[in-house]
Amino acid sequence: MAAKKKNSDFFWVSFSDLMTSLFFIMLVLFVLTVVYLRLEQNKIIAEKEELEKIVQLKEQFKVLQSDEDFYYLEDCKKYVATSLMGIEIFEPNETEILCKYKKTTIDVGEKIEGFLNELQEKYPNFSYLIIIEGNMGNSYDMKFSADTKFGYTKSYERALAVYNLWIENNINFRKTNVEVLISGSGFNGLCREADEEKNKRFSIQIIPKVSSRL
Repeated sequence: MAAKKKNSDFFWVSFSDLMTSLFFIMLVLFVLTVVYLRLEQNKIIAEKEELEKIVQLKEQFKVLQSDEDFYYLEDCKKYVATSLMGIEIFEPNETEILCKYKKTTIDVGEKIEGFLNELQEKYPNFSYLIIIEGNMGNSYDMKFSADTKFGYTKSYERALAVYNLWIENNINFRKTNVEVLISGSGFNGLCREADEEKNKRFSIQIIPKVSSRL
């Protein structure tokens, strides 16, 4: 009888240990499931928020479509100032803006600044990168290589001249959540005019920054 009782006690102890182990396993699985579901929920919420931001991106620049001061170049996927289209605002190989176009350039800067201020007020969770790009017009015989250092240097200085002109007239994009990049594409780049004389100009690109994932 003692042996039988001893075996019975051993069975119940083993059974109790087994149930305790199963309970612990189930508890761990439950916690892991809750954590996984929470992570998935957060992921869905984050993806929804980013999708909403993508939709907002399309809305942000609609105002330019109805603004006569800007013209959308379909092939280049960018807007240009109508008042400076096809205009040589620099002398050949020079970086100083011609005096007769300084006022127009200032007006364009003020227009862009106003547009950025409106974006920041309406979409405070967005930040923006604005690129001021200088361009160069090649000679009639196309003697300059597209990748010549001279072209890149001069075009950069043209972009810097535009930036400095705006700063001198209290046009400062960095007052809002905007980063400014000054660059030069030289005799290179997309969407150049067939008439090289008309490439003596600058262009502006405004790039919204949603998050590191987009």
